[in-house]
Amino acid sequence: MARRELPPELLQEIRDLAAGWGKIVARRAFGDQGPGLDVDFDTMEQVARAAALGLTEGALATSLQQQAGALGAEQSCPSCGAPCPVRRQPRELATPGATVTHDEPVCHCPACRRDFFPPAAAAAPG
Repeated sequence: MARRELPPELLQEIRDLAAGWGKIVARRAFGDQGPGLDVDFDTMEQVARAAALGLTEGALATSLQQQAGALGAEQSCPSCGAPCPVRRQPRELATPGATVTHDEPVCHCPACRRDFFPPAAAAAPG
């Protein structure tokens, strides 16, 4: 699958959004008054890392689920063109600091006796 670079402006907008959520996480972790003087930087960093991991897992899981849902219930076999049902197979995907379980779309063509993974491009409008 071709890699697509997102515009820097969009990435900055997403980062700003996440920074806003970071303020909410800090309030949840330490209250409206903030961390007390007895809270060290390492403790604050633990909270930030947990929030970043949760944000990463949630964004990836949602994006993968939406992408897989766009495939529909059947895909054409790349060899013979027969319609084949799309089923899901759990697969763990690891990124730096986070692991996401993805229900990966897989197909089996009974005519060719071939297994295949439907390409994401198959869901794109022609």
